[in-house]
Amino acid sequence: VSDAAPSNDPAEPLVLWSYEGNQFCRLVREVLCELDLPYRLMSAGKGSPRRLELQKITGASSQCPFLQDPNTGKALAESADIVDYLVSTYA
Repeated sequence: VSDAAPSNDPAEPLVLWSYEGNQFCRLVREVLCELDLPYRLMSAGKGSPRRLELQKITGASSQCPFLQDPNTGKALAESADIVDYLVSTYA
């Protein structure tokens, strides 16, 4: 029997749609790093083909940051909501 606390680490990396120069995207990236969570960064700056890919995923919006968690099926677009979710789920 192990005395180790159960791990909140995700089985699969999270996916963050983001772009440089956006303060809200930076905040989410900092929280992901602070919580030491594995994530895949999808750079979706203005004019990027990934921006269109993001619109297809969301159904119209290309708003960044946008987080997808394949472990829970959650998808969130507002930085405050993303941070709350990360802390409540993985901290």
